[in-house]
Amino acid sequence: MKNILILFIISQFAFAQKTSVKTILHFSGKIDKYPIEMTVELRQENDSVYGNYYYAKSGKSNYIILNGTFKNNKLDLVETTYIPGKNVNTPTKTGSFLLDFKSNCELNGNWQNAKKDKKLTVALTCLEDLHSFNPKNYSYKLNQYKGQAETFNNEFREYNLINQLDIFNSKKERVQTLSGFEKVLYNNIGEVELEDLNFDGLLDIKIPIYFPDRIKYDGSFLYYIYDQSKNQFVRNTKLEKLEYLTFDRKNKEFEKIQADGRGNESSDYYKWSGNNFYLIREEFSYEDSDKTTYIEYQIKNGKSVKVKEYKK
Repeated sequence: MKNILILFIISQFAFAQKTSVKTILHFSGKIDKYPIEMTVELRQENDSVYGNYYYAKSGKSNYIILNGTFKNNKLDLVETTYIPGKNVNTPTKTGSFLLDFKSNCELNGNWQNAKKDKKLTVALTCLEDLHSFNPKNYSYKLNQYKGQAETFNNEFREYNLINQLDIFNSKKERVQTLSGFEKVLYNNIGEVELEDLNFDGLLDIKIPIYFPDRIKYDGSFLYYIYDQSKNQFVRNTKLEKLEYLTFDRKNKEFEKIQADGRGNESSDYYKWSGNNFYLIREEFSYEDSDKTTYIEYQIKNGKSVKVKEYKK
């Protein structure tokens, strides 16, 4: 890591550009008698929806991709499965959902197969509390401007930079300003992601950022946790030190993955306890071994304490 990570030469003028807002919601329930877990990503600026679901019996690694629209409180989704072929796996439409989004945050409707000769009822419950904080009642604006940032080969290039996020209520009144950062946008796109990061049922904020001075691990997020007692988002720099993370709402844990590109990989898993999070498990896979090493931890006296190590 360089002593000076990024050197900015900031433009005098901000430029007008919309902020894209993505809300990530999780649902748990059944298709007929079969338990499933579903995740959908809703775009505030249009009707597009992306997501996936998996059958509890099969596990989350066997997820099925979803694409569709959300209009007039209806989710219209097409599922795609990759069918193994001679040379490539071919994406194939295998079914679709038509679901009503109810005021009690439930999805009810039907799933049918691609041939439309089989239809099953669907009942899902949202795992997030949209009554306490509903993203539809707010809008977001990143302050974006042009500037120069140092790249990994010590050159300077122009990027879209950010240093502030304003949050507005439904009356267009500014209710909070997040600042104190100066970052490069990932893919030069101003985006805010709403997801429950600490699994308290309330949506938090992630802002994708880019590290142009890196070759590996060049993307991460700014993380803000929603404090309901203050009705404010609070920056969590401890999460930011772990950088790029994925959050498992169902199991209430999050994961940091590292890989060297040669078959050596590791995953660190964390759980929240109160307002802090702790390492609970590590998994290591090595190129010269067909077994995975597992290390398990327990939270004791505010620390992660190793309790078991094994291979399988």
